[in-house]
Amino acid sequence: MSRKIGIVTVLYNSESVLDEFFETLSKQTYSDFILYLVDNLSSDGCLDLSKELSSRYAFPTIIIENDANYGVAKGNNIGIKRAVEDGCDLILLSNNDIALDITAIEKLVLGMDRHHADLVVPKIYFYGTHKIWAAGGGYKKRNGLTVQYGQEEEDRGQFDEDKKVDYSPTCFMLMSKEIFSSVGLMDENYFVYYDDTDFVYRAVYGKHKTLWYIADSVIHHNESTSTGKMSDFSVRYLWRNLVYFSLKNYNFLYGIYVVLYNFLYINLILYLKYSKKQCVIARKAYKEGYDLYRKNQPIKPTIL
Repeated sequence: MSRKIGIVTVLYNSESVLDEFFETLSKQTYSDFILYLVDNLSSDGCLDLSKELSSRYAFPTIIIENDANYGVAKGNNIGIKRAVEDGCDLILLSNNDIALDITAIEKLVLGMDRHHADLVVPKIYFYGTHKIWAAGGGYKKRNGLTVQYGQEEEDRGQFDEDKKVDYSPTCFMLMSKEIFSSVGLMDENYFVYYDDTDFVYRAVYGKHKTLWYIADSVIHHNESTSTGKMSDFSVRYLWRNLVYFSLKNYNFLYGIYVVLYNFLYINLILYLKYSKKQCVIARKAYKEGYDLYRKNQPIKPTIL
């Protein structure tokens, strides 16, 4: 029996990627889905383009227009709540800077059933290449950061088997709607970056949910369309949210270790990579992350 999927995607100046996103969705072998487009007050033409594309393609699309840029976490939450209210059985969190192979969604659903998984993710290529962006992922004990398996490796079949994993980005992650009743929604304090890391960590380690990488489901990811690579914006939120995530989720001693280790990394190693301005931004972001943690402890998850 088919289950209705609510595909939730957050728009922010995404005009350049939407055509292919809609086109590849329209060709999916699994068609029982509703697309929820949550626009965070984009300043380009993506909202108007979304309305045009939604009338061009046959699958149902619901466009939610926010009155401000609420960030990725809150944008996702708005879409998730609407999809659950509309009776969707499964929720698929999706970036819109992706292109889907024709069976991507169908094979995720089959993989979820095959492994009795709570969450599932596909094999993800860097757009326009045969290089892997992520084949699931995990955590590095040394520095407390996440790792995406196979990143930048040419695909030679080394990730062609399904695998239970501890982490993966939520740029294309399918899950049952019931997961939000126990894990809660996205933590909106992150705004962007680490919101997915936090959600997956709470699900896998906090509530013992199972996350599987499904090798025969494939998408292609055009990374950093909205935020830019290593922009001042990225530097601030990456390091701010690293501190907040580590202190919030890891045990006290390990959380302190991760924060100190990465602070030294910024000052001793990234000095060669960042501009002087960005080094200052990163240091200030550390304090901002600590202040955010102190302000929001304890955080009780929002339950549907």
